[in-house]
Amino acid sequence: MKIQKTELAQKLNKIKSVVPKKTTQAVLQGILVKDGYLIANNMEMTVKAKIGGTEGESFIIPERAFDLINNLPDGEMEIAPTAKNTITIKADKIKNKYQTLDVELFPVTAVQEEGNELTIKADMLLESVRRVAYAVPAQGQNVVMMAMCLQATDGQLNFVGLDGHVLAWDRVDYEGEFELLIPKNTVEKLKSLGLSGEVQIKHNKLGAVFATEDFEIYTRLIEGEYFKYRSMFKELPIHTVVSRSDLLDAMVRAKMCTEEKCPVRFEMSGNTLSLSIKDKMTDYNETVELQEEMPKELTIGFDARLVLETLKAFDCDNVGLSLEGPKMPMIVEAEDSDFRTIVLPVNLG
Repeated sequence: MKIQKTELAQKLNKIKSVVPKKTTQAVLQGILVKDGYLIANNMEMTVKAKIGGTEGESFIIPERAFDLINNLPDGEMEIAPTAKNTITIKADKIKNKYQTLDVELFPVTAVQEEGNELTIKADMLLESVRRVAYAVPAQGQNVVMMAMCLQATDGQLNFVGLDGHVLAWDRVDYEGEFELLIPKNTVEKLKSLGLSGEVQIKHNKLGAVFATEDFEIYTRLIEGEYFKYRSMFKELPIHTVVSRSDLLDAMVRAKMCTEEKCPVRFEMSGNTLSLSIKDKMTDYNETVELQEEMPKELTIGFDARLVLETLKAFDCDNVGLSLEGPKMPMIVEAEDSDFRTIVLPVNLG
């Protein structure tokens, strides 16, 4: 095939993180070129990137060729099978031959035709996915918790992440009924591909596919029943509003003053929030103005990292803070959408 180096490199870089570092199937440590697509597979997720000029081509680009392709001079390049299980890469005065593997050995997983489907605008999907993704843990003992819940019910499409210390929930209007538990790795890949236009989501009990004009992402689904997250959001007696950027900036300054994992102390009284963070080397204090007067004084501690990540997930100017007591969770809500989170407190000692 003949192709512009920049186009191939851009698509390779979008999907190469799917290629497994360790696998019992050596063929998976490459990217398949077939039927107009670049295809990467790690047996839990398959990502296909559409690429022109490859129709009728069928070969595997081995992982060790990725860096060479990225570093070739801009302009036209050529990749062609030259003998059994070998390919040759040419560009300008450069030529290199690679051993590869039989394309027939490369497994391409797909969702069965039977199932359900929906269509959602990519920007709407990605906005909600990005908001809740930080609350989905990358590892842990609870497999269900290591998934983003995509649940349609009661006229809403809900996006939920929960790691035991923080809960994030966003939703958009949608008529339908289903529940998909999408693995963390797939969530991160959806965020990074730069999807545009409309996304068609097909799913059955075992897997789902997210498809646009340029990409298809097939993923296995995690089995199990998700947590009753709705019941965790309750009306709380103490409520105030704060500038998200003011509180976020204060938290960034406080956190950069310590390398230790120590809690941030919130002392809330009247129209002020005094936050402090202290360890062996630092004793940081800053006051942030509240836009609504506190009905009563409250001192509460939080994991500083979780507060930072929570505030970064919002994109509105102001957030609402709802509390009950020093040992009860805090609810953080957006002023311009249905996005809301719960942050559990920590013991101040």
